[in-house]
Amino acid sequence: MHRLVTLAAQVAKLLGYLGALAVVAMMLHISLDVVLRNAFRISLDTVPEIVARYYMTALAFLPLAWLEIRRDMISVELLDFTLSANARRYSDALVMVIATIVYALLAWTNWDKALSETRVGTLVEIATYKMPVWHSFWFAAIGFSFATAISALLALGRLVPAIGAPLDHAAHEGKK
Repeated sequence: MHRLVTLAAQVAKLLGYLGALAVVAMMLHISLDVVLRNAFRISLDTVPEIVARYYMTALAFLPLAWLEIRRDMISVELLDFTLSANARRYSDALVMVIATIVYALLAWTNWDKALSETRVGTLVEIATYKMPVWHSFWFAAIGFSFATAISALLALGRLVPAIGAPLDHAAHEGKK
């Protein structure tokens, strides 16, 4: 089980880094477009579509599991201070079970969408160019799937210390 948790943490970290890479690639791509347009009057027509369809979806969905494992998602803890340590542990597990269910539903619907868009070969027409965009539908499916797995492990980790310890280690390691 320790290996599974470690592998899940490493995959989540890799997806987080891919999301960060999408931010850097987007910045460089937009900067190149601005320089080419202002210095040489050359416009890259596909920049808005690539930014919206690829970079933005990658940076929004791929790091979800990494954010979950690091516990960097937004949370509201109105009553946590009134709960005992044991009750807080069960409350956290319940929240992670709910998150797992929500992520699983989102993953399921996005896998269906990604498969149908891949089958069709979705394109976006830009001036005289047809740009394939079906690939971008996979970012949400992959991101939600790994977030589902991490949330399920976190729920188990709240109840089973043998699972929770490696997850806590991975969470603290990622914040260095």
